[in-house]
Amino acid sequence: MHDYILLVSESTGLHLCDGTKESGLGLRPHCDDNFVWEWEGDSSLRNAATGARVRAEQCGERPGPKQAAEIDARFGAGASLLVSQKYRLVGDSQQLSGLADQLVFSTRPAPARLPSAYLADLEKQGWTVVENVMSPAMVSNLTANINAVREKNAEKEARVKADQDSRPYSSNDNVIRPRSLMGEGESFLGMTPTITQALMHPVSLWLIESYLGVDDIHYCQCPGFSILRPAEKTGESARVMPGGWHADYPYPLTSETEAHTYRLGPEEFEKLDASISPRFPDWKRRKHRLGMQFNIALTDFTPETGATQFVLGSHEFDTPPPTELNAVPTVAGEGPHKDVVQMSFPAGSGILYDSRTYHRAPPELNISGKERWAMLTCIVPSFVRDLRARDDKVESADAFANATDVHAALTPRELRDVLKMLCDDEAGQPRRDIETAVAAALQR
Repeated sequence: MHDYILLVSESTGLHLCDGTKESGLGLRPHCDDNFVWEWEGDSSLRNAATGARVRAEQCGERPGPKQAAEIDARFGAGASLLVSQKYRLVGDSQQLSGLADQLVFSTRPAPARLPSAYLADLEKQGWTVVENVMSPAMVSNLTANINAVREKNAEKEARVKADQDSRPYSSNDNVIRPRSLMGEGESFLGMTPTITQALMHPVSLWLIESYLGVDDIHYCQCPGFSILRPAEKTGESARVMPGGWHADYPYPLTSETEAHTYRLGPEEFEKLDASISPRFPDWKRRKHRLGMQFNIALTDFTPETGATQFVLGSHEFDTPPPTELNAVPTVAGEGPHKDVVQMSFPAGSGILYDSRTYHRAPPELNISGKERWAMLTCIVPSFVRDLRARDDKVESADAFANATDVHAALTPRELRDVLKMLCDDEAGQPRRDIETAVAAALQR
């Protein structure tokens, strides 16, 4: 296993790559194989794809106790641990000439394999697990922010739990959704830079763009957090209700339900169809790549913790989940559920899968005695209408516009991407009002 890293320009947030012999070193926003580096000793870095080498020396200082305390106060416990050591590239001036004065970089852990290996997985099987999307420090900081919200709203959460405990297990139930506990105008996106840093992960974005075959994507909803409670019900409430199998946005949900806009009425579905049909008139037949799920584990996903159930390969099926899958309780390996599997991957990893894939949340399977946490997102080409009318994407973007501390903690590249992908309008373009607010905040 390699300890790969990415090198992030301090001034632009772009990533150091090695191109061909003719182009040499350069800076780009998203990362394929040529952006992956590894240390050779204390001061030499080798490009994992091309073999090119650069020399680097430490520069700058890590936060002292006072500064660390200030950072933690702004962004939650452990945020100061996210400040990376800085390095200055030194040596051959001809080799570095293409970088101009952008020679100072911070490091970030890269996934365990080269990006092309994950893309090969996606092309072959419709899913892959990308390691190191979030470092342990990032996970710890995010969970600290979520726990602060839960503690503040403990009474409301207790009522939610009591209501869940009164009924049998059902897919997508027995779950705490921290966003639902929050007040109007509150948003995790504006609390800590960790969320943007994870969602705008440069390797993951390159993989999504490459798999979907587009260079213009957006998150079709605000990221959601799902905390699956332990399966500890007794008596009648320990029964497992059938159902829960579905495909994801923008495809038809099941054989009985045309799309994820079913709760909003026909007008919303017509708007969704109008955004796609000019390019793909037969899009509901599931022949085109129009969506991906990008779910990041905040605790380990295993069968014992109630990891998501999948029917792998179903992204290539002609129809959405059929009636028989949802007619009886799911028992993996039996009857219509003979091909059901659960995927295991550690905290900090992200699973990417084609949105056409049949899947189900299994609350009855979390026998670990602990909560299982995840950040859930859906990505589509920017021409596909998002789910704004159903969730809090607009409210979250409005809150982000006022999060001046978060703006300052993000790189220019991360800011551009979050404005484009999570603060966009109905046409899939960054909202001008939020761009203006962010620019004004950065000038103060």
